[in-house]
Amino acid sequence: MRVACNFLSVVKARRAELACLSLFLFLCTDTSTGEQVVRFLRFDDVAETLELFADAGLSAADIKDSTAWNDWVRTRDAEVRARVDQGVEDSISNLILYGASYTNLPRLEGVESAASETGELTASARARVHALVAALPNGARNERLRFVNEFLARKGIPREENLRQLIAEQRAYQQKLKTSEEASDPAAKLLARGTLFQDRGLSADTSLLPNYALEDTLKTILKKGAIQPGTIHRVLVIGPGLDFTDKRDGYDFYPVQTIQPFAMLEAVARLGLGKAEEISVVTADLNAAVNAHVARLAEHGRAGQAYTVQLPRLVSEAVAYWQKFGEMLGAPVKPLPVPASVLDVTMRAVAIRPRYAAQMHGFDMNVVTQTMDVPERQGFDLVVATNVLVYYDLFQQALAMGSIAHMMNHGGIFLANHALPAQHVQTLEFLGRRTVAYTPSGAYGDDVVVYRRR
Repeated sequence: MRVACNFLSVVKARRAELACLSLFLFLCTDTSTGEQVVRFLRFDDVAETLELFADAGLSAADIKDSTAWNDWVRTRDAEVRARVDQGVEDSISNLILYGASYTNLPRLEGVESAASETGELTASARARVHALVAALPNGARNERLRFVNEFLARKGIPREENLRQLIAEQRAYQQKLKTSEEASDPAAKLLARGTLFQDRGLSADTSLLPNYALEDTLKTILKKGAIQPGTIHRVLVIGPGLDFTDKRDGYDFYPVQTIQPFAMLEAVARLGLGKAEEISVVTADLNAAVNAHVARLAEHGRAGQAYTVQLPRLVSEAVAYWQKFGEMLGAPVKPLPVPASVLDVTMRAVAIRPRYAAQMHGFDMNVVTQTMDVPERQGFDLVVATNVLVYYDLFQQALAMGSIAHMMNHGGIFLANHALPAQHVQTLEFLGRRTVAYTPSGAYGDDVVVYRRR
């Protein structure tokens, strides 16, 4: 989504030079690199994937040697990283729609209610834009408003066109999904959902809910014997994200936080797949703000500071998960108060013990173009990527799958929450797909796909 009248022209002109602009969002801290070194995928790494997609008419299909590949992968990496700023703009638009920390105006019900059929912003949407603009000069104590203020100042972007662009994008996404649902081929439906955001900005927004689906899936494959107790020692979370202003929940009245690294640590411990105090959790993200946040929470953990997460109540089928989240890693604390403009929200909060925050290590890595070399038996036993690969086309998803397989131990498990291409490296064995419903009707949920490293 975008944030201004002449947004598209301004952003396109400056996107390449501002690929790493999100560094200013939060205090910059170097991430821990441990023993691994992130590197670009080499020609030998991707030879199998290139062959699989040789007849797909892709720009990379005619690459025949390492020199051509090295040029392509670095160019593509820069292009992907430029989409980080687009994702920042999406987050700002969500803040306009749903934010409660800067205004008492009612939150909008959704993107559809923010504009007329002709694309003009409604009076309520314009009022929220103006409320945000009015709050920015006095927002020094609000980290989200500092983020918005600095971002707009650095990019010189006006304010309303971003929201219009967001609305147009959302309508296009809904039309794509509607068209796919009308198709008779089930594979076409999965393909549409699995590549829905391939041209969109890379959003860092996240929430607790997908982790319920991941833990449920891990529990199922454990029962089926696809994974054994006590076998997970190293976990990789790709795109852990920050709870800035989630697209569905949109709550901004508590500090920015990350959730998935702790959710996966707890899931592994709860299911007996590993001991929480012995598990190493690594994150990989190309958003500098996310990496800096992970580095800071780990630093604070080493200094003896707990990491508190605020947890809005989840939808019906996941309530039990919400009620027990964090019980193995910390202790309940009093949650922050809910603003009057936010209706029907119940909160709980958990202070995660410092030792578990200290176990986190973050890497700057683009999983589509980069990987890490790991010694034998020192790779990852569990890799998760939720709402990440949906931002790429099938070829790039296949490249990412090859990168992921390269970093995994034999027998390790890889989970994602949307369909991935059937054409991928043979070292990943597809075990199946599990649908996890979040509501009794089943209309809202996630399809978790499961792969095992051969």
